[in-house]
Amino acid sequence: MIGIFRAALVIALFWAMPAQANAVFPTLSFEDLNGDMHVLPKGLPGDPTIVFIAYKRNQQPAVNTWINALGLDPNRGAEFVELPVVGANAKFMKSFIDNGMRSGIVDPALRARTITIYENASVVNRPLGFAGRDEIRVLIVSQNGDVLWSTSGSATEAAVKDLQAAFIAAQ
Repeated sequence: MIGIFRAALVIALFWAMPAQANAVFPTLSFEDLNGDMHVLPKGLPGDPTIVFIAYKRNQQPAVNTWINALGLDPNRGAEFVELPVVGANAKFMKSFIDNGMRSGIVDPALRARTITIYENASVVNRPLGFAGRDEIRVLIVSQNGDVLWSTSGSATEAAVKDLQAAFIAAQ
């Protein structure tokens, strides 16, 4: 009986852990804001790619802290994508949501890096070992889906240095 309890405890602790170094990015097929289809992770723009996952509209400033701290430019430099996860129930409003985002993102190069995910957060989070939608996720992902580095929340000086070191090591 104690053996079963220990096994259940180990399994529960494993599922509660944050993203692991051996996490694999889930396969997702969605359009960017230019209307081009992407099958992720194979269709990521670089190998590796910095991936920003946001779940709520008010999380864009947190994504921007990273973009600004890293000096990311959609036309050159390190490859990155933004993945707003809006939920499976929003599929029926896809046109309205995408048009709203397009009105705020006028640069076609940045639109190409914004791929709206019309799935529940768990479809993205579970394979990555994340739970919840309260913070953005920042990852370095290879085109074969390996998550090489990850964190949550707004950029800090230490986290930016960690990401830069991991990105250089992954090239």
